[in-house]
Amino acid sequence: MPKGYPPSVFVSSTCYDLNQVRADMKRFLENMGLDPILSETPAFPVSPQTSPVDNCLQAVKQRADIFVLIVGARYGSQNESGKSITNLEYYEAKAKGVPVYVFVLKQILNVLPFCSKNPQADYEGTVDTPKLFEFVEELRNAKDHWVFEFEEAQHIMNTLRSQLAYLFMEGLVLREKVK
Repeated sequence: MPKGYPPSVFVSSTCYDLNQVRADMKRFLENMGLDPILSETPAFPVSPQTSPVDNCLQAVKQRADIFVLIVGARYGSQNESGKSITNLEYYEAKAKGVPVYVFVLKQILNVLPFCSKNPQADYEGTVDTPKLFEFVEELRNAKDHWVFEFEEAQHIMNTLRSQLAYLFMEGLVLREKVK
């Protein structure tokens, strides 16, 4: 990214169940001086000839400097491979090598051990599909990022504020080394 532009933060999550969290995140990121990228905003880059999934993946690939994944109780829309859009966005961010911050609803993390022991049980009151548990397990087993729990948007914002400060300091240290 050229000088003079704020870093772009791609916020990945399901939209309908986390609508208020996403709105809060947009305001928070703007207040931090960052450029939030959320698919429901008018500024989201849309190519009319491209599917919604491909538009989202292109936005991650072309614009995301930082990636924030927020996992609630919905797995979300799936492509033909059975992966959700948020799964695919996460993979795209990992392939790009940008900093990834993952937040998972505390309720999901609390149920996860029971699901692991009894995967055939009915968890319909907690998640829309068991695939969500599989995705959260994958996120937790990844070695290159932390998984933070949250119960409300403020938990995400508090954690992210600290983590972005650490990222900023890391950038300053690298800048000094380059000098």
